[in-house]
Amino acid sequence: MATKTEDLAITYQEKTDIEHILDAPDTYIGSIESDKVENWVLDEEDNMKHKEYDFIGGLYKCFDEGIVNCRDHVVRLMQKLGNKEKNVIPVRNIDITVDKESGIITMRNDGNGVDIAKHPDNDLWIPEMIFGHLRTSTNYKKDEKKIVGGKNGFGFKLVLIYSKWGTVETVDHVRKKKYTQRFENNLTDILSPTVIKSNSKPYTKVSWLPDYERFGIENLTDDMFNLFKKRAYDIGVVTDKSVKVTFNGKEVPNKNFEQYMDIYIGTKAETERVYEITHDRWEIGACLSPLDEFTQVSYVNGVNTSKGGKHIDNILNQIVKKMIIYIEKKKKVKVKSATIKEQLMLFVNCVIENPSFDSQTKDCMNTPLSKWGSKCEISDKFIDKLAKMGVMDNAIASNEIKETKAAKKTDGRKTKNIRGVPKYMGANWAGGQKSEQCTLILCEGDSAKAGIVSGLSKEDRNNFGVFPLKGKLMNTLDAAQYKINANDEITNIKKILGLTTGKTYTKGEAKTLLRYGKLLFMTDQDLDGSHIKGLCINMFHSQWHDLIKLPNFLGFMNTPILKATKGKKSKSFYSESAYQAWKKENDEPKGWKVKYYKGLGTSTSKEFKEYFAKKKIVMFEYNGETSDNAIDKVFNKTRADDRKDWLGNYDKDVVLNPENSLVKFEDFTDKEMIHFSKYDCERSIPNLIDGWKTSLRKVLFAAFKKNLVNEIKVAQFSGYVSEHSAYHHGEMSLNKAIIGMAHEFTGSNNINALLPLGQFGTRLNGGKDHASERYIFTALSPITRFIFPKADEPILNYLDDDGTPVEPEYYAPIIPMILVNGGKGIGTGFSYEGLCYNPLHIIDYLKCKLKLKKYTGDIKPYYEGFTGEIIEYMDQASDGIQYKKYLVKGKFEVTSYNSIKITELPIGTWTTTYKAFLESLMEEKNDKGKKKTPIVKSYTDSCTDTSIEFNVKLHMGVLPNLVSKKFSKDISKLEKVFGLTTTKSTSNMYLFDEEQKLKKYQDIYEIIEKYYPVRYKAYELRKKYMIMSLEKDVKILSNKANFIQEQIVEPPTLIMRKKKKSEVIEMLKEKEYDIIGDDIEYKYLRNMTIDSVEEENYEKLLKQKGEKESELEKIKVTTIEQMWLSELKDLAKEYNKYQTERIGRSKGVGAKIKIKKKNIKKIKNN
Repeated sequence: MATKTEDLAITYQEKTDIEHILDAPDTYIGSIESDKVENWVLDEEDNMKHKEYDFIGGLYKCFDEGIVNCRDHVVRLMQKLGNKEKNVIPVRNIDITVDKESGIITMRNDGNGVDIAKHPDNDLWIPEMIFGHLRTSTNYKKDEKKIVGGKNGFGFKLVLIYSKWGTVETVDHVRKKKYTQRFENNLTDILSPTVIKSNSKPYTKVSWLPDYERFGIENLTDDMFNLFKKRAYDIGVVTDKSVKVTFNGKEVPNKNFEQYMDIYIGTKAETERVYEITHDRWEIGACLSPLDEFTQVSYVNGVNTSKGGKHIDNILNQIVKKMIIYIEKKKKVKVKSATIKEQLMLFVNCVIENPSFDSQTKDCMNTPLSKWGSKCEISDKFIDKLAKMGVMDNAIASNEIKETKAAKKTDGRKTKNIRGVPKYMGANWAGGQKSEQCTLILCEGDSAKAGIVSGLSKEDRNNFGVFPLKGKLMNTLDAAQYKINANDEITNIKKILGLTTGKTYTKGEAKTLLRYGKLLFMTDQDLDGSHIKGLCINMFHSQWHDLIKLPNFLGFMNTPILKATKGKKSKSFYSESAYQAWKKENDEPKGWKVKYYKGLGTSTSKEFKEYFAKKKIVMFEYNGETSDNAIDKVFNKTRADDRKDWLGNYDKDVVLNPENSLVKFEDFTDKEMIHFSKYDCERSIPNLIDGWKTSLRKVLFAAFKKNLVNEIKVAQFSGYVSEHSAYHHGEMSLNKAIIGMAHEFTGSNNINALLPLGQFGTRLNGGKDHASERYIFTALSPITRFIFPKADEPILNYLDDDGTPVEPEYYAPIIPMILVNGGKGIGTGFSYEGLCYNPLHIIDYLKCKLKLKKYTGDIKPYYEGFTGEIIEYMDQASDGIQYKKYLVKGKFEVTSYNSIKITELPIGTWTTTYKAFLESLMEEKNDKGKKKTPIVKSYTDSCTDTSIEFNVKLHMGVLPNLVSKKFSKDISKLEKVFGLTTTKSTSNMYLFDEEQKLKKYQDIYEIIEKYYPVRYKAYELRKKYMIMSLEKDVKILSNKANFIQEQIVEPPTLIMRKKKKSEVIEMLKEKEYDIIGDDIEYKYLRNMTIDSVEEENYEKLLKQKGEKESELEKIKVTTIEQMWLSELKDLAKEYNKYQTERIGRSKGVGAKIKIKKKNIKKIKNN
């Protein structure tokens, strides 16, 4: 505490405003000390260079205050002209002079001068007040939205405070006066003004001599002079083009903002750039940063914001976020924000209302976005151009470098012991001097590992390691490095083998650097096992390419796919074809028991020991570019068309020879992997003939086999399907398939093959709102047997799974169900999307075809219960072929001047989803938090599980604009804004045909033409089978009748009593009784009971024979066309009934549905 008077005087001081400003320059103008900085400055050739120079922030800010004032005056006068104010003469010239020798700075602009009059409150001349007195300004009106750079009322007063002297000269053309005044000694001396009459044109001119000593220099430096010149160039760009700007008598380039970028980065030929005027207040440019780091050049109301601010943050964030999405979509690579930011140089020229800055130096704008008075939205076109000119490639390359560094953290190394790898069982010699002799086995799951370990001897444990994979490895070819880095499975394999990211391995390096000398795959002998092998190969091919080139490094151990045993004899087969060949060579040997081994878990410990004793190992052989291309073709996501060609030549009989000990990679892909890819398509893409994918066909097969006419729980039926159709995937997907086959809400099936007895889901959530499979029941729909006649079953080609007959290769429905229920599916290289059509129209088309008549109608898309509109037009797909495209529209009506009622939604738009969409139209901000104008004021939801009714109230004035305008030819602006349209196309209809080959179909008529001969042939086969079956029945009945007659006549002509079996057979042969099929012992006669050998039965058999003969004759004379037409007629009748019942069910969803006995009878009979 100060006690003496003199101490008090020192401790407590009062300073004038000017003294305070001079003592605290950082607060007002910035640093007055020279500092080394790196920034943009003009060189001697008038090009911008980013370089280090001596910078005095306070001196620069003083100059900037003057030059911004000139630009602000231009803006104010233009606004006044726009408001049609009187006596306004705009600025047409800004002249800036910097005398390098004397250090004097002069700035002059024409246009209206300062009002030369005394202020009524303080009797000061207005020019003196605004130039020489602190906290005076024309910018103090709080309610006025200003777009100038000045704001705080310090402005040019600060310039004069940091000057030895300064002068102001202005002409007021309205009052016909000229005003001149001088200010000296850092504004402490204000000399009296001179005011004279003048008829001169208006102007304002200021001159001052900076107090250079206060800035630590004797006179103006070259660096500061060049910086002043740069600011003159800046003002020339950000000021209206009607204004001429000169610096030291020379006109600065009157460029627009886009051209001004040339000074920084060269011409367009030298440096690509993107430029966009996003708003009349925003100009944005961007290019690759020449500095290898983010940099920006920006102006807010003419102020050079060298440190950026919220305007730069906003634009940069938009670009970065959109670029991340763009790169991920185009290249499937996720890059970080900083990686993109460092690629960019931004140019921004904007106008902000009432801008605020973080200091009086005004190099960083901090006005929040909500107060800008405008907004800048970066377009997708801007992003696309920016990406293509190198930002995307550079960001990806930079990202790869960073991610490779991150990947190094997961690298393995050659060490004797490794820890932290769950379930890994290492070879004792791995990582040591005998590493080269060690083999790592990658197997499929824990059970396979347990089996393998049980098969290893004590000695084997020295050189065999085992690691169980959790499932399928990721496809590393197209995966982002960060995803590979985060994959535990791959990280563990790297640790186990001692692999290093990005390392190329010679044979010698592999020997010295890796913990194992060989890698074997042991997977299940099914198609998924082949896929796992392929994914493992792909990992090495894409990540450690040199290792697949090494002989004897990658391979697999062959295990039997099946084993045939007879007594103590056993034979192992490593392929189905080898087994079939053995059967053929040995004339279908009898008494052999066959066991299939599609999973390693089927094998016993004893059998695993046999595998390792035989060590039937197959090694992969690298064949240069041919091998590379084969692997890449399978796993490269961009080569879908190549995979189409590859699968187009599929032959199920082409398989690997299991006897080979060497297999080229291309043979593995073309003879083993191709079968998985084909299978992947089969379970994803329907067959044209029956419209089913594999899983759905299995469900139908099981339903027919069980004769599912009585209701059963879905969960229970799922188990039955799995057991009887050899379904090898999860029960959840099977439950989903069953539930999907029973869906009957609008937008699902036109005909559901199964009945939905319970809550199976509705159009509210697209079927996802179904109850648990434990609580819902199902049964065959009565109509299903009318479409898939029971009479077809004997002539279908049933598949075989582990020796068990399962579902047919395809069913042959009497109408092409692929067109009735449509569908979607994505497989390997192929995909399918089909529309639904009216079954009655398809029936009519087939009737015309069978009667050789021309169908005059038009089969258009049809969805049961849909009340909207479907408009057809032609479109050209990417392959150049014309396809039909359909505009699917919901339904609405205008109910008042600001209300609409929506009564239908486009197909595929579900009620709950649409409700959320309506709520988004009520929001004042979009999902990115940006402001938007809400359209919907309120709505009421009167929808049911089957019908649509939204009553929507719009904000005042919105509806007339939406109703009166068109978005396109067939879509109103209202329909577009309210999401009441969608499009569907026939351009992607890839389907399997009867030969299990995938083909693309151009339209539904091509599909029908392909289907027709297959169904026709099915009728021919069925007729042939029925004739053979009836002829057999007639023979049996005839022989049985004769057999009875010979025993009841007097005397009997056939006496069997007390006869040996062989004697009876011989007697029947002599009497020329027919042998039926392979019944060479006449069991069908000998097994007749004694009480059946009577007169009454004889008459009965003759009657039955006559009936069968009549039926046979009828079948013989019935043409295929008549058979088909008859069944189509029955189906049409049943379909009408089906529709009535479906409507009834829709009115009582969840009610228990009883199946009438007569319907059960129909199902059985058909």
